Amino acid sequence: MSLSAAVSLPARPNPASPSSRVHFIEHGGRKVLFIDYSNCNGAMMKMVAEEGHKIISGQQPGSVLTLSDVSGTSFDQESVAALKSMVAANAPYVRRAAVFGISGLQSLIYDAVQAFSRRKIPNFSTRQEALDWLVNG
Repeated sequence: MSLSAAVSLPARPNPASPSSRVHFIEHGGRKVLFIDYSNCNGAMMKMVAEEGHKIISGQQPGSVLTLSDVSGTSFDQESVAALKSMVAANAPYVRRAAVFGISGLQSLIYDAVQAFSRRKIPNFSTRQEALDWLVNG
């Protein structure tokens, strides 16, 4: 019998799965929903946005702090449409939202998502700045 057959190791989350990219973290004693879009292609971005909405919509209205990392993300028309829709649908549940990692042409998509959702989501240079703003507001 091989060692691998005799020992059952706990399953580790798949880093490529949408559910592994959306989870609560703690900062300054507050829970923040971290949504990790970093290095996603359009299809993964859409799945992560849907996963985020599942979690957010299960929370009390006006209670959720969200932090989104869009570093290195690529967008397509379908993922932008999904993102716009999810950001608008999440609005009743979100108390404050922040984003970091926006660069280059991503700023045009960022502006479009804000305009469509009628939400102002501040863009920060670093994760730390965004977290500090979220919990101190």
